[in-house]
Amino acid sequence: MNLRWKIFTLYMTILIIALISTGVYLYNYIDTSYINNVRISNLTQANMISNMVSRFIGTSSYLIEPTLVEYSKQIDSRVIFTDASGKVIVDSAASKELEGQNIKNYADVKEALKGKGSTSVHNFGDNSWAMYVAVPVTVKDKVSGVILISTSIDNIIDLLNSIKFMMIYIFTGIGFLISIISLFIAGYITNPLNRLTNAANIISQGNLDYKVDIKGNDEIGKLAQAFNKMSFNLKKIDEERKQFVSDASHELKTPLASVKALIESLIDSKSNDIFLYKEILKDVDSEIDRMTRLVNELLELARMDKINSLKLNEYNLSDIINDVVESLKALSENKKVNIFFENNKDIYANVDADKFYRMIYNIVENGIKYTQPGGNVNINLNTDENNVLITISDDGIGISETTLPNIFDRFSRGDTARSKKSGGFGLGLAIAKEIIDIHEGHVKVESKVGEGTVFKITLPKKQI
Repeated sequence: MNLRWKIFTLYMTILIIALISTGVYLYNYIDTSYINNVRISNLTQANMISNMVSRFIGTSSYLIEPTLVEYSKQIDSRVIFTDASGKVIVDSAASKELEGQNIKNYADVKEALKGKGSTSVHNFGDNSWAMYVAVPVTVKDKVSGVILISTSIDNIIDLLNSIKFMMIYIFTGIGFLISIISLFIAGYITNPLNRLTNAANIISQGNLDYKVDIKGNDEIGKLAQAFNKMSFNLKKIDEERKQFVSDASHELKTPLASVKALIESLIDSKSNDIFLYKEILKDVDSEIDRMTRLVNELLELARMDKINSLKLNEYNLSDIINDVVESLKALSENKKVNIFFENNKDIYANVDADKFYRMIYNIVENGIKYTQPGGNVNINLNTDENNVLITISDDGIGISETTLPNIFDRFSRGDTARSKKSGGFGLGLAIAKEIIDIHEGHVKVESKVGEGTVFKITLPKKQI
């Protein structure tokens, strides 16, 4: 194996170790973050239920079962209530299979009976995953029972698997790209050594005037200097040994000079190759910076792609939009853009509040960003018999006709005033569109460059 392939193998070994280590660390971090978020959320819900049950015990105990059954439907989880001995009093499951059984030997229940909250994750062997959360129910500082919540986390596990495979594909692509670059780097490193080898062969053939044009203070540069010094000394010895051919030196000078010119031309050509390598490396560095950036956004999109259900409840949409306006107040004041929210009455609809908030936020934020100081962003909320009608308009720089059909595409770019000013659209509008779609709504956009943009959103009041 020649030196170039040895260096390439070393690079690839380091690269593979680095990519695997980074991938394992990132995946474990993401996995821990997701599971911890679910754990905190479930603990919060369990403590809320515990506080509620503790108020019912002794006074309104008959309300415990219907309340837990109803709450379990709201949080889409199984809720179990035991007494202080671990005997199941209420099981929200339709089968009621655990009612009357003693589950004090469950690890989480055992901890809760000691007055400590406990959580655990369980795999039931058929690609089914659940999280158990147990908290004590205390009355007058005494543990009077346990609330145990069992929640399916199949969607979280599926998302984590999706992220894992995406990371494998991306890191494999990066590895392939860097492996190609490693070949160029290995060639760049070994090229001076090859030139030294060729020079040694040239000198061994009697061309003692040959010099290696390799500059630098590294080991290879010092080797080249030593080689040139050796060449000089050999030449000197040769001249002393061949005094008798002094008359022939002039004749030898011309072909030697021609050979030297040809070699210098070859060296210059290889120098141009090195410049090309550097340019290629510069371009590669810029490309690596762009990949890093579509990870962070899928979780966002990956997270969005994994949305398969909505937490629908009836909300006052006016309150949610007012929250959006309040959240964007600092941005609008900084941009000196006015936000006006026009509504004459409270309008209620069945929506996922968090996702509805984000959808409005993304569109209004875009309007603020692309509106000149002194401009306005108007939000109008209205309703008809079956639908909620939302209009968000601005008098900003607008969107060109060629770009308008693609503004909801992921990572869309266009030669418009917007893209020139801000680098193009990110994922904000794409996410807003997905939220509208999963609410079974639709959106229409009207815009003219220099005049502004209008988003007309229609959402059904009730989801079927």
